[in-house]
Amino acid sequence: MPILLLMLRMALLPHWMLHREPDANHFYRRTFTRRYRAKRRIVRALWIVAGVLMLCNPALPFIILIGLPTTLLGFAILDETA
Repeated sequence: MPILLLMLRMALLPHWMLHREPDANHFYRRTFTRRYRAKRRIVRALWIVAGVLMLCNPALPFIILIGLPTTLLGFAILDETA
């Protein structure tokens, strides 16, 4: 079974997606760098806190009030231009 998955992956994915080593300058492989993974952990923790707040008060306006800024803050943290 793994051989079939490997063959499908090689046939369907572009060649640059098959490399898993980190490269800070490559648009896809930058997600494997230590810095990006640390940012992803911060965003995950932010979403866990936001989710707990949303579960404490499950009113739709409150969920929107918490969810939209959390989404924008998550995108800002993961942005690679800074």
